Amino acid sequence: TLGFQVTDVRKPLLAVKRVCENGNFVQFGPGIKDSFIQNKQSGDRIYLTPTGRSYVMEVQLKSGDWTQITVDSAAEESVCPRDWADQYGMQAVREDQRMRLVNANGGIINHYGQRTVTVGAQSFF
Repeated sequence: TLGFQVTDVRKPLLAVKRVCENGNFVQFGPGIKDSFIQNKQSGDRIYLTPTGRSYVMEVQLKSGDWTQITVDSAAEESVCPRDWADQYGMQAVREDQRMRLVNANGGIINHYGQRTVTVGAQSFF
């Protein structure tokens, strides 16, 4: 289960900070088997795929659709677009409870609510 802030972004980003707070290790490495998220308790791993300048996690939504989530080591919050995984609904937040989020260029990112997404992932190795 992954928690996201629903915002005006183009693609889902998973904050390494939040992944680690939930009992996981994140490792990035040079080899194909060296980049993964590992649950501290179970030892289960989800392998990450390098793409260009980032790493992505391939996951399946409850609709059966496969999608990619970029794993972001610099992000403070996990965020997703309003129309991504919308079958999970959104818990709206009042205007006075909205987070003050900014992008890498310092621009404001509108915050609309929270979404909890349950995903399935394959361990490829």
